[in-house]
Amino acid sequence: MRFSKTLESQLTFEWREQYLNYVELKNIILDAVHHAPKDESITQYYHNFELEFFAVCERELARVERFYAQKLAEARRKFSELELQLRATQQRKLQASILRQLGLACSEFYLSMIMLQNYQSLNYTAFRKILKKYDKQLKATKGGLWFAQHVVGASFANDKELRGMIVKMEQLYTQYLTNGDRTKAMNKLRVPPLVRKTPSGTIFTAGLITGLFIVSSTMVILSYAFRYSPDSPIVYFFRLFRATVFLVLFLFLFALSSEIWQRSGINHVLIFDIDPRNHSPPALFLVVASTLGLICSMCMLGFLHHMEFAIKEPYHFPSLAIVVPILLLINPLCIMKFKARMLILKKFGRIFAAPFFHVNFSDFWIAEQFISLVQIGVDFYQLVRFYILYYRDHDISYTFEPDVVVTVIRCLPPWFRIAQSLRRFRDTRWRTPDYMINALKYFSMIIVVICSHMQMDSMSQYEKLFDNGWTWAYVITFCFSATYSLVWDCYMDFGLFKIWRGKNIFLRENLVYPKTTYYAIIVFNIIIRYVWMLELSLIYYNVLRAFYSKSICFILEIIRRFTWNLLRLENEHLHNCGEFRAVRDIFLMPVNLQTDYHSEDEDDTKKSKIKRK
Repeated sequence: MRFSKTLESQLTFEWREQYLNYVELKNIILDAVHHAPKDESITQYYHNFELEFFAVCERELARVERFYAQKLAEARRKFSELELQLRATQQRKLQASILRQLGLACSEFYLSMIMLQNYQSLNYTAFRKILKKYDKQLKATKGGLWFAQHVVGASFANDKELRGMIVKMEQLYTQYLTNGDRTKAMNKLRVPPLVRKTPSGTIFTAGLITGLFIVSSTMVILSYAFRYSPDSPIVYFFRLFRATVFLVLFLFLFALSSEIWQRSGINHVLIFDIDPRNHSPPALFLVVASTLGLICSMCMLGFLHHMEFAIKEPYHFPSLAIVVPILLLINPLCIMKFKARMLILKKFGRIFAAPFFHVNFSDFWIAEQFISLVQIGVDFYQLVRFYILYYRDHDISYTFEPDVVVTVIRCLPPWFRIAQSLRRFRDTRWRTPDYMINALKYFSMIIVVICSHMQMDSMSQYEKLFDNGWTWAYVITFCFSATYSLVWDCYMDFGLFKIWRGKNIFLRENLVYPKTTYYAIIVFNIIIRYVWMLELSLIYYNVLRAFYSKSICFILEIIRRFTWNLLRLENEHLHNCGEFRAVRDIFLMPVNLQTDYHSEDEDDTKKSKIKRK
């Protein structure tokens, strides 16, 4: 493998701009050789090139040294803090949660030091390789001399201090957090390989289950086409399975998103605050999506072919498509990615109790997904109501009309985001008005839901749709909310429209994806934000039933959320790159050693007084 490929695959993405620009220097050398004159002026030509080339090398070396010195100073400060905290564990008994946070902080700091060591090693090798290439292409020896004079003696070339801190951290972690068990300590501190491959077993499982899902879903389509009849229970097929089908679609798109993030160098593991030593590859998300899809398609086949299985009532199958995945999620046994499942449930709990917990990126990201998936919650509720009515009275068991509970469910996701925005505004000590402006966006969504409910509730009093005043209230509030959300998405969430001229017009300076991707997503977002107008027209002119038009809009909204996820995480990744943030920030409560010493002195004083008495 060429070194340029090795460098690209092993560098820390958030520090990309701080590495030696190996490819650019390599191209400079090749261009100089290619454009070298053939006459007697070649000596002066190479002399001038030598001055220019080594001037560039000096600038590159200065940038690398400056960044390394900055990160090494941060490592010294962090090491001193952690050493103080670790030694304090012997002087007072700390809670298990504090010790767990301290261990997590140590493991993240250890990871950051390994990254810095890798940064030092890659840059040292890059300088050696590029200067060796200079000598080879120009048939000179100045490159080797420059390397010996400037790079070998550079401060970043000596990693003795860094290696010392790494060894010392291993010793401290072993002594204070694992009771001298070095094997256990190194298992906690181990750093994942820089180029991490997906296990072959996971790839095989993903391919197998995805293949089974494709076959079973094809059978569902064919069975429905040949068995459809207006008089059979199959007419309720879409209503009963819509929620699960759309959830499967969302999971497949999320698996695709994670693969795109990984290929594009977007560190979604860091953004979601996941342990880099134990995270799921995109293939595993494909396994989850395919498994749920396979369960859903098998339940559909059971519904369509219930007579062949001598099952009189087919309505048990839709409930299985919901109950089985829920049981797999809440399964208390330590199997099937137990920690990941518990983390998901914990995140759900934090979202439902949004005002009472600190909000991080993954919290509000999941709450944003709820906004696009709210129809799934509505469908689940209507399924529960369906089964209650079905087992009580068969004559009214097929009603799927919305009620007040549906309105409340539609208001919940915006409320979660409002609560999170208020909490973040409070955590910033009331200094960042952007959170309140963002909360207003979600408040407008709740107003739209209320107007929609009032419009449907009062529609029986009017012959025409637009004779109802609530229809106009719904249209006006929806226009305001859609425009507000569109502007916020493009400008704040995506970070676009920062440049108004030049080659990146309407975009921003740094781009990860191809340029056409951004323009396509902008246009697609504009269309989807106002597609409800087309939905209203189709219902008004009886072109489509409300159920089918809403289903189409729901599919488009899931796809819009997929595009939102791509650009939102890219923007967050660029923010991390701007701050050179490559590891998680673990905040610790400081241990006040002085208080401990005072308390010990007071105890000694009390004991001495007792002895005197």
